[in-house]
Amino acid sequence: MMDSSGLSKYAVLLCRVEGSINVGAACRAMKVMGISRLVLAACPEYIDVDVRMHALHAYDVYEQAERYSSLDLALADFSLAAGFTRRTGQKRKENVSVESFAATLPNRVGNVALVFGNERNGLSDEELSLCDEAVSIASSRLFPSLNLSHAVQIACWELSKNLAAASTVSRESASRRLVASRAQVEGAAHDMADAMQKAGLYKLAGRPETEVFIRSVAMRAGLSRSELKRMTSLFVKLGALSGRT
Repeated sequence: MMDSSGLSKYAVLLCRVEGSINVGAACRAMKVMGISRLVLAACPEYIDVDVRMHALHAYDVYEQAERYSSLDLALADFSLAAGFTRRTGQKRKENVSVESFAATLPNRVGNVALVFGNERNGLSDEELSLCDEAVSIASSRLFPSLNLSHAVQIACWELSKNLAAASTVSRESASRRLVASRAQVEGAAHDMADAMQKAGLYKLAGRPETEVFIRSVAMRAGLSRSELKRMTSLFVKLGALSGRT
């Protein structure tokens, strides 16, 4: 039996997912790996009988699901959001493998969301920009598209496997560290961008992208509140000094 200890802070977040059958199968994939928190963002109403038929004894995962009108609102409670995608592009985040991503999680502090997009086209560029990490699952070039529930199963398996191998002592030690919340990181990114703008860094454009970059790096690093405060202070002081020259 899979040891579910340490899995309570992880959630599967489905964004704009359309099919009742897919949602039911995803619930089953989650529960068999020990993950029970399901978050639905910008999702339609589903046909309960179809969800139940494919979730089987994991229907309670669906019954207890949290619903939000947008991905932005759904992510407010998470200290790290990993968007699963197979697409790459100049304006998209650099992808890391699911194995590499899962290996970083055992000592991670705070709630973590595994974010999956719409069945037909995955996460949009805008949705992926709200995530702090872009994660990919290796597949054949001949047919790279994974069924949603299969992708959920693989992600949850890699996560469960790494947590099971991690030291309980290490996890307990890390939990004492007060990690900065998403709201705190977003506020700090705004203040740092303000400081850079006052120093004359942004003449025409680039500030929004910089804020997203700062937020993403800070969330992936799992900065503590004191570390985030100190880093913000450095930017503000540098901005003030630049303004005097």
